[in-house]
Amino acid sequence: MTRVLVCVQPARGHVGPTKPIVEALAAGGHEVTVVTGARHRETFEKLGATVDLLPPAADFDETDLDGTIPGRAGKRGLELARFELANFVRAMPHQLGVIDRHEADVILCDPLMPAGLALVRRERRPRLLTLGFLPFMPPVPSGPPGHPLRAAILKALTPWMTGPAQKLAKELLGGDPGMLFTDWPLHSDGVLQMTCPGFEYPREGVPLHFIGPTTVSAVSEHPLPPWWADLDGDRPVVHVTQGTVANDDLGRLVEPAIDALAGEDVLVVVTTCGTPLRPGPLPDNVRVADLLPYDELLPRCAAMVTNGGYGGVNHALRYGVPLVVVGASEDKRDVAARVTWSGAGIGRARAKASPRTLRRDVRKVLTDPRYRTRARELATEMAAAPPMAEVAKLITTGS
Repeated sequence: MTRVLVCVQPARGHVGPTKPIVEALAAGGHEVTVVTGARHRETFEKLGATVDLLPPAADFDETDLDGTIPGRAGKRGLELARFELANFVRAMPHQLGVIDRHEADVILCDPLMPAGLALVRRERRPRLLTLGFLPFMPPVPSGPPGHPLRAAILKALTPWMTGPAQKLAKELLGGDPGMLFTDWPLHSDGVLQMTCPGFEYPREGVPLHFIGPTTVSAVSEHPLPPWWADLDGDRPVVHVTQGTVANDDLGRLVEPAIDALAGEDVLVVVTTCGTPLRPGPLPDNVRVADLLPYDELLPRCAAMVTNGGYGGVNHALRYGVPLVVVGASEDKRDVAARVTWSGAGIGRARAKASPRTLRRDVRKVLTDPRYRTRARELATEMAAAPPMAEVAKLITTGS
């Protein structure tokens, strides 16, 4: 039996891909303790894990970020990103206070938990693996191969963006950490990257273990709506979503996509993830739900329009669905760049797109077979990923 400590931020996009790993470890007879937020306690306990909660200063509610993170309200764009990086680092001592209560043989750590930065600097520590449910970005993001201008822009922007967080990390650690605070996964003992090699930039000397997307989204979690049979018609199904985080304003992508596809011979399936659409009637070819079971929906889709959540994009690619991605918040610029670089769709690293642009991009993805072909190639790569039992063995034995 191996004692595994799993540290994950209390956000759906982080908890979802971690659940199958926790379940496999518990099923294998290992002692699993999860450090996360109060809203997700029951989720992990049902899988057979013990849960130790983060204190309120390190916990938050992703459905009410402004209400649960002091100082966040009113910030937008790069200013918001800069604030959030510093806020992540500010939680470090609170996370470590919980982590250090446990004796563990292996620690699995969320890449956005700065406790990982403190852990990799310790001379004596358990084996530390990174949960790779975000695009792998350290060292300083360089952009896709062959795009030196994007690399130069990112390199110039990074000091301003990360400055407050880096200064705070130095203060909390009592000295220079010796690396950018986001780069600690490079110094971990491995990254469980939840995609396939064809969707991540080639990197030398990086300990990546490609395990494919792990999230399960079944009918047991999200019941089918009354209109579900409409998906079995002759029209191509196009799924539109802004995911579960950057969805406070559906006017950035969902609503323009509805307008863009209103006159097209497609069935548009929208998930709003808790945010209401603007008032008024919907086009006849639009169906709406709060959430849907992706393992039922995506095999029926001809394309997906999204703001670029890494988990959702990889879930689509698991089923060979080509993509149109428009996103600029969090890590979404990097996801959009990977979609274009991989050839599985069209990625635009911007906050919003016009109906005209979206209509053109969706038409192109639907009619140009190269996108579908490449998405299916990536699906084949993902299907070759190790099963969860082997992932559990890798975690507990290192091989």
